Amino acid sequence: MESVLTWRKSIFTRLMLTFALIVSPLFLAAFFIYNWGIGSVKEELERSMRSQVGFFVSNYNTEVQRINALLYNTLYDSNLTDLANRVSELSDYDLYRSVNSLQQRLLVLENSNLYVKNATAYIPSADMFVTSNGGLEKVDEEALAFFNSASTDSKAQLLQFRGDFYLRALLPLDVRYRMEKKVHLLTATLSIERIRTSLGQMDVRPGGGTSLLLPDQSLVSQPGADEALAAAFGSALKSRPDLSGSGTLTFRHEGRNYFAVYESSSYLGATLAVYVREEALTEKADRIQRLFLLFSLAAGLIVLVSMLSAFKFVQQPMLRLIRALRQMEKGNLNVEITHRREDEYGFVFTRFNGMVRNLNQLIDQAYKQQILTQQAELKQLQSQINPHFLYNTYFVLYNLAMSEDYDNVKQFTRQLGAYFQFITRNAADDVPLSAEADHARTYCEIQSLRFWNRLTVDFKELPAICADLLVPRLILQPILENAFEHGLADKKADGRLSVEFQLSEIGLEIVVEDNGPPLADSDVVRLNERLTSEAPASETTAILNIHRRLRLKFGEASGLIFRHGREGGLQVRIVICSIEQGKGEADNETDADRGR
Repeated sequence: MESVLTWRKSIFTRLMLTFALIVSPLFLAAFFIYNWGIGSVKEELERSMRSQVGFFVSNYNTEVQRINALLYNTLYDSNLTDLANRVSELSDYDLYRSVNSLQQRLLVLENSNLYVKNATAYIPSADMFVTSNGGLEKVDEEALAFFNSASTDSKAQLLQFRGDFYLRALLPLDVRYRMEKKVHLLTATLSIERIRTSLGQMDVRPGGGTSLLLPDQSLVSQPGADEALAAAFGSALKSRPDLSGSGTLTFRHEGRNYFAVYESSSYLGATLAVYVREEALTEKADRIQRLFLLFSLAAGLIVLVSMLSAFKFVQQPMLRLIRALRQMEKGNLNVEITHRREDEYGFVFTRFNGMVRNLNQLIDQAYKQQILTQQAELKQLQSQINPHFLYNTYFVLYNLAMSEDYDNVKQFTRQLGAYFQFITRNAADDVPLSAEADHARTYCEIQSLRFWNRLTVDFKELPAICADLLVPRLILQPILENAFEHGLADKKADGRLSVEFQLSEIGLEIVVEDNGPPLADSDVVRLNERLTSEAPASETTAILNIHRRLRLKFGEASGLIFRHGREGGLQVRIVICSIEQGKGEADNETDADRGR
């Protein structure tokens, strides 16, 4: 997170952003010109495809209209009328002449249009039909029934039967009277192959094609068309909900995108379309694309050279300064920055090096002064505690002498001698915790002589791992004294005092607890608040002195904590957070003692 914020606020980043803002309009202008060129070429090709499709659709409409006009004109041919209405009255010669004339008329219809491959006249009343290329034949009842009754949405009467497509003309035009009146009808069979050939005449780019979607949803493509591609296009075309009018569509086949233009004929009920690969739309824009790529490459090189120059002359010196400042934050004041050029950074680095040297001198002076002040404060705090126990010991000794309890006087004086031996023979500010615990145990034994019939003391063993831990002197005895004098003083019997040593993740906790009278919650809160008092050391109690000495020794997380006891009295927890540090100092002190 720090690195991200640093880059966001970096002068180098802002400089690069400024340069990017200057170059961006030029690049965007080139990009817009490129897109405009691509769009123009695409629009031109699309217009060409629309024009071509429109021309062929119009041509198909015209040709089919001509075929229908010839069909309906032939419906009223006199020879067809004679065969339909007077076949029984005609002689063999007249019948032959009428059939021959009708066939010639149908042959003219066939040859008059490229897309017609056969023309047929159905004459139900004469039980015959005449074809342009087959002559007189017997009526095909299935074909007659289909053409006489089939309906279509195509205005051109375009029908499919037996795989071929037909144009139909009936007489009379009312479908309800066709069978009853024994009408005759004409059909023109369209050549699918010729339609395919005409589709092949359209100008199609490589990889594209043309297709005609007929009313029955069958697809006709130009000769040699890719059948799979044509089928994919047909599926895309049929999936459109509305194919009326003209439009465009895109589809995908074998990982390539295709673009199509289509136009529908309401007269034919068919849709003609041309499709090409999308790459073909931009073939003429290759030159513009190459120019754009060259321009982009030149712009990129300019940006790269500018970034490298800015990084070398601006960012690198700044990074050296930042690294030096971070070393200072970590406490390394032996850092020095070198700079070869006599520029603004050279001036800053020279002043920085001078500042570091001056700072080293000031820190050395302040550090020595702080050590002297701390030692003086520790001496002052300890001197307040040393006399505190003396008053109570002489008072107890006096009571024992007055009661003539000489056995206890002997034991008490022996314990008192051990107590003062600890005080007088060890001038160090810190002592091993084992010695402090033994001293506290001796104090409890002295107090037990005083309250032998009123209380018991449960003093647990100190864990061996903590025996060499250096702690400030006299951190247990004042707390025990307060427990005897305030917590258990009014207990006439069954008084209990316990001392436990508990190891935890943060270090060691010494728990001193009595079963004295219960304390109110406000009293416990007041005691804990008193530990944070800012009063001078000379005005504080022994308990506050212990708390301050522990914090000076082991850090802010150490000290005293007051809680409600498990048996109703007060519980005091002495928290020592840094066991390893205390052990290391103990080892150093032992080595020093050995040197002495």
